[in-house]
Amino acid sequence: MKNSSSMPDTRAAPDYHRCLPVEFHSQADAFIRYLHELPNKSPVECPACGHPRFRLEASQNLRLPFYRCAACNKGFNCLSKTTFSGYGLIYLWSAYGQYLLAGWPMSAIAKSMGISPSTTWRWIKPCRAVMAKEFPALYHWWSARQDRTNLEPPAHIAAQAQAFLIGLEQLLTTQQAVCSKCDSPHMQRIDARRPDFRCAACWSTVSLLHGTLLSRLGHPEHWLGFAQGLINGESVVDQQRRTGLCGPSCRRWQIRFTRMLEQQGYADLIQWITWLRSRRVKEVSDFVRNGGQLEAVAGSRYSVDSNRRFAVPPKNSRKGVSV
Repeated sequence: MKNSSSMPDTRAAPDYHRCLPVEFHSQADAFIRYLHELPNKSPVECPACGHPRFRLEASQNLRLPFYRCAACNKGFNCLSKTTFSGYGLIYLWSAYGQYLLAGWPMSAIAKSMGISPSTTWRWIKPCRAVMAKEFPALYHWWSARQDRTNLEPPAHIAAQAQAFLIGLEQLLTTQQAVCSKCDSPHMQRIDARRPDFRCAACWSTVSLLHGTLLSRLGHPEHWLGFAQGLINGESVVDQQRRTGLCGPSCRRWQIRFTRMLEQQGYADLIQWITWLRSRRVKEVSDFVRNGGQLEAVAGSRYSVDSNRRFAVPPKNSRKGVSV
């Protein structure tokens, strides 16, 4: 086993509390501590025959202490016949658990920890087994989001999402503005979809979107729905089906709305979105594997010949899932 001097610095590991409800913070800490202490735990019985008597054998170049059963004479270590038996890089397990609870995509975990993507995919199975056995309440909540069977966020993230959506709705529906030239409050809204106003005193026109990330962004009737889809972790193709826009437009919208979240300080919500979006690929794969069919999306229904080329986006095939 590697000594502490060769262990990587895990202080940069993500704050896994961000995406978890407050009531699960202590269980999450216990889960990380369990992974950290697991390789150093002393066995209480032989995993082969269950005999409580065994002896420690002095062996060279072994990553873990090796024991010999006094009854069946079989050798074992503390991980024998456990979910982590045969897995390497044991000094990284607790750090991996932090990334897992924080909802990081597997490719991002591999890059941050300096391990192969295949390793991150292999480790998730024993981690899930340990969490399900030792911390069932935490596993029930976390696995529902990891598998996208429940998209409901924890209370503090739900509050951020609601505040963002309400702010966007108020911006789109406001009937009041102040003239930037003469400071007159007597402004008349002149566009039903966008917050554009004309001053009754100096006849200047004012747009509340001027200088914002939403400036010159089209189809405001889709902004609220797009923002909700973003919060649910929908992919670009999902958003194409939701709005009827082309792929490049949906990607541009994702960038704009994410930057708006950053400007408003909703860091926890951004991490939540990253988690749900990273799991969307598996959800689609499972849906197709179970016989579902996805509508092909090739472009925008707002193009000139859209009526001949593109069908109307389908309704949600099951509750909580947009496919």
